[in-house]
Amino acid sequence: MDIKEIKTEGYERVIRGCDEKSNFNSFIAIHTLKNGPAFGGIRYFNYRDNVRACLDVKKLAEAMTEKCAVAGIDLSGGKTAIQKTFYKDNKAFKLKQNNFYQCLGELINYLKGDYYGGLDVGFDYSMLQELRKYTDFTTQYSNPDIGSLCTAFGVYNALRAGVKFKLNKDSVKGLKISIKGIGKVGYQLANYLLKNGAEVILADKNIDKIENVKSLQSEFPNQIKIIDHAILHKEDVDIYSPCALGNDIRLSRIKDLKCKIICGGANNQLDITDPEEAERQLITNNILYIPDTLANAGGVFRSAGIILNIRTEQESFESIKTVYDRTLNILNTATEEKLSPADVCRQIGQQITGKPNNFKI
Repeated sequence: MDIKEIKTEGYERVIRGCDEKSNFNSFIAIHTLKNGPAFGGIRYFNYRDNVRACLDVKKLAEAMTEKCAVAGIDLSGGKTAIQKTFYKDNKAFKLKQNNFYQCLGELINYLKGDYYGGLDVGFDYSMLQELRKYTDFTTQYSNPDIGSLCTAFGVYNALRAGVKFKLNKDSVKGLKISIKGIGKVGYQLANYLLKNGAEVILADKNIDKIENVKSLQSEFPNQIKIIDHAILHKEDVDIYSPCALGNDIRLSRIKDLKCKIICGGANNQLDITDPEEAERQLITNNILYIPDTLANAGGVFRSAGIILNIRTEQESFESIKTVYDRTLNILNTATEEKLSPADVCRQIGQQITGKPNNFKI
């Protein structure tokens, strides 16, 4: 396999691995190593071209640095993006599976422990187990659902903090909460909310995933409603929770939002064309946005315990409860400093890369 370093300003390392025999094409970005080894999920996605794949992996790696810093975890940000389709001479070729894990393992091993991979969009538990035959540099999971369970628990605790801060309530009981995306994280989040008395509105672009919630519908028949994903953001709710892919809070949609709080499990939720403008419009509309780098850090708490060998899996799960206090602290700091919560999170992340500020969360 051909492995090339891509010199990129502001990043510790960006590499590309390419094996034309198997149509394997992947990028790994390490944003920094100043806070410990880099960690980030392995995204297996059908990018339109290499430019988009490389941009995505860099953006997500940088977000992981911020996420680790905000969570107070001694890891840095990294990410892997694997192209489902190999592009050459303006022609598209599907990835062959015969050497897939061997190629990916070789690419990760090339970084000699500077990067650890984990689960992400398109890359599930069974795939990670197969990958571990070729590399030790991944986090580990005791069962297929523990990663999503931890992420959802983090979102739930951040959401509760937002409810306390914005609505001055100690519970989600009686609140109306919409969740976009009924994958593993969305399902687990819905479960937490329903058990604590919330009314939940669910939607997913993939109709098949509606089947996932039948057990919840049976258990909580009067608390669940399922609607079309295209209109979910227009629902009059207390909280809107994006738990599918990013770029959900688009500038064109903000005027239609009728929620008081946004808090979800998706990465990079704000409009990718101008996230700062999206933040400004949310503030103007009096909508509290809890940054995804804060809200969905639950999985990082668990993985840090495993990678750094400092906590058991159960101890790591319990540590996710600290997301509640961390979120409240950041929301209060933002108010005191007259900044958005996203600004505070960014500046905490920038401390790692040498840009000073006075925040101590």
